[in-house]
Amino acid sequence: MATEAELSTFAAVISASIFSFLLTGAATWYARRRGLIDHPGERHSHKMATPRGGGAGLVTALLIVTLPATVDSPPNIWAFCIAPGAFVMAATGWWDDHKSLSARFRFAIQLVVSSYLVWFTADCGWLQGALAMSISLLLVVWMTNLYNFMDGSNGMAGLQGVFAACVLAWLFHIAGDETFSTISILLAACCAGFLPWNLGRARVFMGDVGSLALGFIFAALLLYGAGTGAFGLPVVLMLMLVFVADSTLTLLRRVMRGEQWYNAHRQHLYQRLIASGWTHGQVALIYQAINLTLVFPGIVVAVNFPTLAWPVTLFLVFVLILGWCLITNKLGVLARAG
Repeated sequence: MATEAELSTFAAVISASIFSFLLTGAATWYARRRGLIDHPGERHSHKMATPRGGGAGLVTALLIVTLPATVDSPPNIWAFCIAPGAFVMAATGWWDDHKSLSARFRFAIQLVVSSYLVWFTADCGWLQGALAMSISLLLVVWMTNLYNFMDGSNGMAGLQGVFAACVLAWLFHIAGDETFSTISILLAACCAGFLPWNLGRARVFMGDVGSLALGFIFAALLLYGAGTGAFGLPVVLMLMLVFVADSTLTLLRRVMRGEQWYNAHRQHLYQRLIASGWTHGQVALIYQAINLTLVFPGIVVAVNFPTLAWPVTLFLVFVLILGWCLITNKLGVLARAG
């Protein structure tokens, strides 16, 4: 029989998904009224004009349902650091969805928010040394941006959010951190509540308001988990590997071709697959199939057999790099984006 705590968590999960669904609908209505529409073009993978900014509903729902879960859990990194940081990232994305901001201004805000997160974790004793802090800062900034880069196909960012958050909930649970396990499962629920609006034939896009906030949140949860010993660095590298591999390899290739990497483009593998005739649903499912058949089993092995953690991680990195290179070479390069 379920305990009172389990029933309470279940009710919170249902509430989170409903809040996210309803608030995403409200954000969609607002976007249509304000004319926040993404139109098809050579740098986009969709074929119909679609509202953007639906991620505002997801993020708002997440902040509403998670803050009560952390009231009695000092040091309260979620309430005093991660949630405020996510709010700033979401506000920046919301502003950018209304009026395009310069890349430098966006980066400056990301750097300030990410630096505060790294400083907070170091001040709590979960992060030590200048090198570790520098690497952590790079991780948070890159994760924030790569999640934004990968939000270009229907269901892609939302499904990845469900997968990553569910795995984090499990990892924090087996580590005995029930507060962050609850936060993670509520994050998964909010991502799930957003998906009916975005999966398949999208009625709204997540927009920068959602993707920047989610990227920051996942980076923060990974940093917290590694810093507190809930899981090791190999797990940090594996959890978001499908996004990290596609974004990082695409960035490196664009830099090598002399393109301005921060400009909009369609050079990611998922975008090339769509351009070659795959549907958005097929692309989203193949990425999650990789998560379920390779990434998650790798994480399970790393958790249960620590001596195999690094070999498994390096093997997965090799497999994804090889697969990315073979498929992108077969598909060819799309039009340069500048």
